[in-house]
Amino acid sequence: MLPHLWPSSQPQRQPFQWLGRNKRRRLSMTGKTDKKHQRKLAFQSSKLGRFLDSCFYKNVAIDLSENQDGSNVKTIRKPRITKTVLILLAIALVVGLSFLPFNYQNKLRLNWQAFGENFADMFTPKPYRTKDWAGWWKFAWESFAFGIQTPLINSAPFLQIFFLNFIATALGAVLAIPVYYLCAHNVNRNPYVRIPVKIFNDFLRCVPMFIICVFFGMVMGSGNTLPSILAVAVFTLGVMYQMMYEYLETLNMRPFESMRSCGANNLQSVSLGLHPEVKPMFFAYAIYAFEINIRASVVLSYVGITSTYMNSLQIFIENAWYDYVGAMLVPLVLVVATLQIVSNTLVRKLR
Repeated sequence: MLPHLWPSSQPQRQPFQWLGRNKRRRLSMTGKTDKKHQRKLAFQSSKLGRFLDSCFYKNVAIDLSENQDGSNVKTIRKPRITKTVLILLAIALVVGLSFLPFNYQNKLRLNWQAFGENFADMFTPKPYRTKDWAGWWKFAWESFAFGIQTPLINSAPFLQIFFLNFIATALGAVLAIPVYYLCAHNVNRNPYVRIPVKIFNDFLRCVPMFIICVFFGMVMGSGNTLPSILAVAVFTLGVMYQMMYEYLETLNMRPFESMRSCGANNLQSVSLGLHPEVKPMFFAYAIYAFEINIRASVVLSYVGITSTYMNSLQIFIENAWYDYVGAMLVPLVLVVATLQIVSNTLVRKLR
């Protein structure tokens, strides 16, 4: 007999068979895996799955051909920077919350009833103060146009605050016009001018307005509103510079380049090629900065005469004279709403 036909002394191994419990277990695992895969595919094909996939991944086409003629194009998926940004924001949120002094022993209690009562008192005339609605509106008009003149309170009118902020905003917006043109890299190609101007304006935006107002007060002396106007103007310059130069860098530069190719200088190219498109956004951002200045001047009191307006509000709140508080806040709300309507209308007309 041939060697490979000799009978083996070792028992032959039987083929593996799925029998009994082993077969049921493997079949059940296979079914679970298939169901998981089906659920995963269904979620990926849904609107939410496609939206999340587009947030964290993007398809990039790569040409692998030697001549770069598009004959061998391969599409790969690359993770977006959104994922990294969200992870960093989550870490920053956790680290920031760890430094907050939470008192876990005392439970947070929201007194909605007291809030509702105080809010209703702001728009309810009291018989021993404003007496009726005529007195309530009279007090609102006096606080807006003439100020509050009492033995305890001597507050400047809101209208004076409005005009001071208007002057400061107009001054800052006009000063910002050459600055944001110098900071836009598609307009000013000279880095020795663009980068120092950018750094200086970023430094101004980092300094709080109260500190700038204090510096101007040290130079010009106290007792006048000029330091406050200049502080608001510097703040407006920083806001307008930041928003306008970012908007300039997104514009189509074909009109500007066409003017340059025709022999125009930079000033002529800007005034004829870019200014018509920039003008609507300039007025919109200027009115937006004006709104910010009015609200901030009331709250932060960095306008000199606004401190008396804020002090009167604080006295009314401490004494629970909420009808006076509501009457003083109504002009602020109406002015901001009017500015928003004017801004939308002006931008729509200029475009």
